[in-house]
Amino acid sequence: MRKFCLLLLTLLVSAAANAQVEYLYDFNNLTEGAANLNGQDNWSTHYQTASTSQDFDVAVVADQCMSPDETIGIFYPYGGPGVGRTATRKATDNFNFSFQNGGIMDLEIYMMRNWWGVFYGVGYDADGDGNILVGMTEGDGGVYIRTKGEGTLNASLHLPNGTSIDLDYYEGGWTHFKMSFDFNAYDGAGSVTVFARPNCEGEWIQLSTATNVNMGLTPGSGDANDYQVWDGIFFHSQGGTGGFDNLLVRQQPDGNVQYIDMLDIPKQLTINAPYTLTATATSGLDVAFDLVGEPDAVTLDGNVLTFTGQTGEVTVKASQAGNDEWLPAPDVFKTFQVINPMDYTPEVTIRRPYDGSMVYMPQLNSMLLVVSAYIEHDDAINIESVSCTIDGEVVNLHTDYPDDHTNGYFYNSWTPTRFGEHNMIVEVVTSGGKVTTLNSTFTVTDEYETMDVLTINGDLICTPSVHSAIGQYEIPSHVGAFNAITAYYDHNCVNGDCDAYDRFGGMKVRNHRGEWVEIFRYISPFGVQCEDNLDVSDYTSVLQGLVEFEFYFESWSGQGYNPTLTFNFQKGTPEYLYVDVNEIIFGTYAFGDYADQFPIPNINYDFAPDAEKATLKITTTGHNWSSNTAPNYTINTGNAAEFYEATHNVVINDEIKYTQHLWRECSPNPAGCEPQYGTYYYPRSGWCPGSIALVWDWDLSEYLPAGCADIFYQFDPTYIDECHPNHPDCADNQGGCRVCDHPDNPVLKVAAKVLTFSNNGTVFDGVNPCTPPAPTYDVAISPNPADDNVMFSTDYQNGKLSVLILAMDGSVVKNFAFSGQRSVDVSDLSSGVYIVKIIGDSMITKKLVVK
Repeated sequence: MRKFCLLLLTLLVSAAANAQVEYLYDFNNLTEGAANLNGQDNWSTHYQTASTSQDFDVAVVADQCMSPDETIGIFYPYGGPGVGRTATRKATDNFNFSFQNGGIMDLEIYMMRNWWGVFYGVGYDADGDGNILVGMTEGDGGVYIRTKGEGTLNASLHLPNGTSIDLDYYEGGWTHFKMSFDFNAYDGAGSVTVFARPNCEGEWIQLSTATNVNMGLTPGSGDANDYQVWDGIFFHSQGGTGGFDNLLVRQQPDGNVQYIDMLDIPKQLTINAPYTLTATATSGLDVAFDLVGEPDAVTLDGNVLTFTGQTGEVTVKASQAGNDEWLPAPDVFKTFQVINPMDYTPEVTIRRPYDGSMVYMPQLNSMLLVVSAYIEHDDAINIESVSCTIDGEVVNLHTDYPDDHTNGYFYNSWTPTRFGEHNMIVEVVTSGGKVTTLNSTFTVTDEYETMDVLTINGDLICTPSVHSAIGQYEIPSHVGAFNAITAYYDHNCVNGDCDAYDRFGGMKVRNHRGEWVEIFRYISPFGVQCEDNLDVSDYTSVLQGLVEFEFYFESWSGQGYNPTLTFNFQKGTPEYLYVDVNEIIFGTYAFGDYADQFPIPNINYDFAPDAEKATLKITTTGHNWSSNTAPNYTINTGNAAEFYEATHNVVINDEIKYTQHLWRECSPNPAGCEPQYGTYYYPRSGWCPGSIALVWDWDLSEYLPAGCADIFYQFDPTYIDECHPNHPDCADNQGGCRVCDHPDNPVLKVAAKVLTFSNNGTVFDGVNPCTPPAPTYDVAISPNPADDNVMFSTDYQNGKLSVLILAMDGSVVKNFAFSGQRSVDVSDLSSGVYIVKIIGDSMITKKLVVK
């Protein structure tokens, strides 16, 4: 599909005093041809990696993408991650610019975003080789905008001091970007404001996260932080076809720059009360508002919008004309929709008990009612209430996530008064009083036997391009009916064509709160199909109703996986009627990161008042390893994490309570999955190919009387990855490390859950990780990492703070008290990471790295 932009640009060049001067470089004077920008008209280009030979293309069209003005542009349609090229242009007579005198300047470009990343900016060629190579040549740098990742928020502003700021900009394809500089702002530290025009059309959008940003420049320093030595404009593309066109530098007239700060206007309803517009100018002058076009949905009186009852899209312009002291501010445009809530009906699903279902219970007991409800334009239309009426009894449902519209789960408990058939009417009320109803009929019975329930049956498929599949499946509701549940997982490959390697995957379900919970993790065998099973009795309260399942699996070859999943429900009396499952950790974390050795924060967990037993389940699997590609060079230290035998700690209330020896023997295969191809027989960190990963299960019941426990999952404190990019001594191809910033640096994939058991259904109410009170003060530690001395600074006003510096084994290596500021000598401490506990009217925990 051809991508292009239309350009309408008036170039004004004047030599008169205080006049606006613009220098436009449209690339049209260059000679067309593939890979031939370098050397043309003073352009210098440089590869990102030595294996990259392709230059930029000078062309009108590249990879079916057309330049913005349908004339010559610059494209890079080569390579992939880590493969790219940078172009640099110094000032010449036909593109004459100078940042040495500061003042007010604009830098514009048309830039086509790709997946791996493009950026443009202005800066300093430190070594004078004609190239500004940010991140590749020491000292080179400046200010630039980077954008990457089609369809995701991956645009950012980068400052010379290394600071990056996420930009609230999501558009792909061609974009007209502008950086507006005021080098006099902030007492010479300078400011920058970023603007964008999606598709190179329409009005400039002033990006709110990058308005009047302090650049932190240091005029006179003679480095990249000194705009007076900035000597070139540069752009870069890394794989995936990036494009550039129409570079423009503008010198503004003298005067003070002002900008308008205006928040986005949220989506509005036709029934809303009048809306007051607010905006401020950095000059302090009043801001005026106008409507763009002739919208029927609103009227404007001063700064008050009144809704007419019509729907439509509305654009508001905010302007400030300036005066003798201030230049006119760039206009700010905000567009929003006005919608009628009565035009939208929610999608409602009765999950427990679903229509036609059986509810098994030997005695009448409390059971959960669960409904999910979603509505279009949920950022404006609210789900006001959800209720169930069963045989005339009204039960109001609630949600634990009223502000998370992607959740949509509502629940409450209900106790049937008789066995037999029941009719339930679900009523959902949305904004404006619109009512949506559904009916469900279900049967409560004490007549049942052991049963098998087939859920996934080859219908959920993960492929090399699709790593997640979601479906919903019927499982009878039950209370106290089954004392054992076993999951039988058949790992099937599409058409028998399996990935040749061991890949990471597993199964999740949604609990009654709408939270995703991993019920097991599975690592695929090498190139074959296998099966395994697991006791999932503790998930009894999750595995019932119309349940959403997510099958997720990384696969990079073969045709993918399409498993079957069957549950056997064994008739019998369980020890507890109810088990609440709350996943407190789920993610992938760097293992042995020198700068963040313990990446999982403490979790202060509140237990339900009616909990009679509690356990902690953790599944941890280590991944990545050190493939030696040259003598004595590795990707990470110790062949971690897949083949590293580590011991991690579970610290509860500051005491090491449990240890997790993360190691599993794989010969014979624990699931009997053999023979396989590859190295399936080697032991690994918590898993074996072709089997469900290990689950550690520890008792937390002793902490129930206190009502709360502080849980800290501490990675093995003895392991440091010396080949991690954050290690101060890591350098590529030095000290035994081949590549520091490598995707095979070790990681641990962790899932942790707190399960609470009870014979009272109220165990499901209000059980979520609790958050300690936020500290009323702050403490800064600088520098960090530190060499000899560390400065502690605080705004604490209630006396002195008590400070403990602890080694990783928990021993106190320094302690002191201070207020205001205090310098602390740490030259006697060994290199490594330390925990700093600061105690005032609340406690703050920080990390200190000593080089």
